[in-house]
Amino acid sequence: MPTELTQTRRLTRVMEGVLASFDYEGLLALVVEPDDDNRALLCRALVDLGFPPPLDAHNAATALYAAEEITPDLLILDARLEGPDGADGFELLQRIREDSTTLPDDIPVILLAGAVNDFAVQESKRLEVDLLLTKPVPAKRLQNRVNSLMMKRFTDRVTWGS
Repeated sequence: MPTELTQTRRLTRVMEGVLASFDYEGLLALVVEPDDDNRALLCRALVDLGFPPPLDAHNAATALYAAEEITPDLLILDARLEGPDGADGFELLQRIREDSTTLPDDIPVILLAGAVNDFAVQESKRLEVDLLLTKPVPAKRLQNRVNSLMMKRFTDRVTWGS
């Protein structure tokens, strides 16, 4: 009998008046956040949503290495990263977009920023960020946004019905 941790979890929601659920089994996420506590909270929210434990990184260099090890289905990154290479979240995403061997171009990207200003909005548009969220992001809000984004991107994993 599968344990609670190995059972497939599905988040259901009403879309256009019809109940829908999304199957997260086998999907991988990469969370890039410099703050250990925030990173743990983001990862926990994704696990609670149904993702397997995400791969996580605290800076751009670690994130690039992690992205070479797996091909994630979702990328969540902080706009302000710290580390030996000095790259922030925008620079990291630019590197990923320029290097087609690192991650697919169509990977869903959520960018987290302490404050959303004109620069963040313009860079997010230029880098084709799917969602720009202001930190702190409550777990439930993140889960709702991720669920909507994943349902749109991976329509074959959506089950419609009552």
